[in-house]
Amino acid sequence: MPGGVKFMDRPRITNVRATGFTDPIANRMTSRLVIEATSLPRCRIRGVSANEVRIDLPDSILQMAPDTIRVNDGLISRMTVASGPPCPYVRVNLEHSSPWTLVEVSGSPGGSTPEKIIIDFDRRPIRAIFEGKLIAIDPGHGGRDIGGRGPVNLVEKKVTLEIGRLLANALTREGAGCVMTRTSDEDVPRAMRFARAESSGADVFISIHAFSSVNRKISGSRTLYSRETEKESRALAECIQASLVEKLPVADRGIARNSQRLSYDLRIPYVVVEVAAITNWVEEGWFRSITFKERAADAMVIGLARYFLLVARHADEHGEPSGRPRTAPVSVSTIPIRTHLIGENEDLVEVIRRYVSEILNPGDVVAVAESVVSITQGRAILPESVHPGLLARILCKLPGKDGSLATPPAMQLAIDEVGPSRVLLGVMAAGAGRLIGRRGDFFRVAGRSLAQIDDIAGTLPPYDKHVILGPSSPDKVAKGIKDAVGVDIAIVDVNDLGCVDVLGITDRTALDWVRRALASNPLGNDDQQTPIVILRPVY
Repeated sequence: MPGGVKFMDRPRITNVRATGFTDPIANRMTSRLVIEATSLPRCRIRGVSANEVRIDLPDSILQMAPDTIRVNDGLISRMTVASGPPCPYVRVNLEHSSPWTLVEVSGSPGGSTPEKIIIDFDRRPIRAIFEGKLIAIDPGHGGRDIGGRGPVNLVEKKVTLEIGRLLANALTREGAGCVMTRTSDEDVPRAMRFARAESSGADVFISIHAFSSVNRKISGSRTLYSRETEKESRALAECIQASLVEKLPVADRGIARNSQRLSYDLRIPYVVVEVAAITNWVEEGWFRSITFKERAADAMVIGLARYFLLVARHADEHGEPSGRPRTAPVSVSTIPIRTHLIGENEDLVEVIRRYVSEILNPGDVVAVAESVVSITQGRAILPESVHPGLLARILCKLPGKDGSLATPPAMQLAIDEVGPSRVLLGVMAAGAGRLIGRRGDFFRVAGRSLAQIDDIAGTLPPYDKHVILGPSSPDKVAKGIKDAVGVDIAIVDVNDLGCVDVLGITDRTALDWVRRALASNPLGNDDQQTPIVILRPVY
């Protein structure tokens, strides 16, 4: 065929991948981007912005499917592979500005391995974050205390020690110091673990665990934060939990305050990381994989880097020692934005970007009504699709006609969300609370997620005919929107009584002033149709 041979001679891009690389000569780590092709392609690399690099591949053909590849290694957040125009390209989004080095590598003779273009991104920004930092690592259990046991007999104490060692190695490569509370299968009293962490001068304390339960269906990761250093520990838990969910194929069980009070007066941020559920059949299998354990360790490194960067930025911006809260703004302007009726199956990130991107200022916070988040997640449920049981029909009579769970379908959905036991415990707690004149115990016990359920007629048409469940993973949603629009995001539930519940926020230090700014409820889910509000602080 005329011209056919010439066409086939053009390089075909078959694969794009990212990997870590340690240069033994220079003793440094890089984030390595590898582009594989049938023959060595030409390339042009340019910095689009401080945090975006574009690699054009002229005269090449994209043989692989266009894709957005999530990397999340602390430096490269994602790579977008596209066919053009004007030519195939790879766009690399970075969490930190970083220099890069181009290394062209040919394939093997005879074409048994593909031709490669290798681009190394220097991880010096990550090393700078960890410089001078000391992390205390506590592999949970040990010795006679085996911890949880998986259905095929894997024990928790073994898994936590393996992940702890991997975490220490990964942190050392990034330039951090580490102290381990145990380095072998030994009994270490709890108080001694805390004493070792604090006496070492560690900046943070991470205890590694695997969740265990008699219910083998429970799965996912969770991070608990200490009530003794709650503000700092919660921020650390949020950073680590977000990274775990990014790096591992686990369900997000969120963060929670540790119910155990410490007998030791620990004065540094402390979290308990439940990587996955060892008593779940699938996740016990993951714990047997070295790749899974390495990724868990990498996720904790990334979470730590984000936490230390957050603390450092706040200290630099406001001239405050690390850990002190951000100065509150003198005033906050609220800019409600009227939108179209946002419906199911819409891309919420694109919707918000469309309405706010042209008018945002640095330092703004965009507040988004939780109801539109839920609707776009498909959590608007028609009552006729729900089949309330006897328990739901009885319990729905207790809140009163104006309660948020006053119809059998809404109560049944609440039971489905958290289980009948927690709902019954919540009912009993509410009854006891009323005897002493206290309100809100139902949601405190049954779960705050149930407070976000909007019963029938709780929002604007046509969703006034639906029961709207609370949003799924609001912190993750907020982060996704922030990545797109470039400012902090808050997912909020606000009512006309001045109650503001912040379900997810990308900057915890802004929490107090965001709540105050939203107390007048500028978010309208009725005729106003203003589910998005820009909060503009004045310092």
